[in-house]
Amino acid sequence: GISRPKQNAADVRDLLRTRLSLTDAGLDRVKRRGSLGARATVEPKLTWLQTRLDLDAAQLGKMVVKFPPLLYASVEDNLMPTLDWLQTRLDLDAPQLKKVVLGHPPLLGISVEDNIAPKLDWLQT
Repeated sequence: GISRPKQNAADVRDLLRTRLSLTDAGLDRVKRRGSLGARATVEPKLTWLQTRLDLDAAQLGKMVVKFPPLLYASVEDNLMPTLDWLQTRLDLDAPQLKKVVLGHPPLLGISVEDNIAPKLDWLQT
């Protein structure tokens, strides 16, 4: 039979192909960045991001291709606090936050405390 990690990767590839309409090239780019994880953990993240940022499937797919670590970032520990901080600190409404994150998905992988906040504070002095 197929090993669990290979089956998980196949399930996630299928999810990305069907839900986000990723091309083979897009899937290859995502896969090169590391393990795809398991569908049971990836799918809720995609749903949460899509809802939180009001994204369509194509927009979410572009974010995942630009920044594959989204697939294994923690909603509670990383994505939610970073989005909340960006929205509050930059005084962004929902459409503005969406525009910022779509333009720069790797922002969601940068530490607010260690990186973004100190730089923003420095820029504003």
